Amino acid sequence: MARTRRRTALLLAALSLCTLPLVHSAPRAEAAGPAHCAPGALPVHPGLPDGAPQGRLVALQPDAGPRSGGTRITLSGTGLTPYTRVLFGALGPDGCFTGLEAASVVVLSETSLVAIAPEWPTAATVSVYAATPCGELTNALPYAYFD
Repeated sequence: MARTRRRTALLLAALSLCTLPLVHSAPRAEAAGPAHCAPGALPVHPGLPDGAPQGRLVALQPDAGPRSGGTRITLSGTGLTPYTRVLFGALGPDGCFTGLEAASVVVLSETSLVAIAPEWPTAATVSVYAATPCGELTNALPYAYFD
């Protein structure tokens, strides 16, 4: 019970520092973004205000899976928290992310998490990001969907 209260307090403290609205976990990373973001696009910050990444991803295993999704992938990196989200898709030059959110994310430690790849409409290579609840992204790692 005390652990749940601490996590809730940490989340509320982190949210008070956010400049973006919280986007609740859902199968798709969708939000009512700024006017320049297309409908369904998620406004994000690629790193901290000074441009430094919030965290860093160093490995993704496996790095490919079927378009039907459901592949269990392990991400290794730094700065992962119990509130980290995993996004599959592309970051546009306008700062809007278009894609899908991992179906499930289990953070094992500050350096490791397990996520379930979402279904993807076509065979393609997409970028995988870890994101804070505030929309700050890590660097991207490639993930290939195949038929």
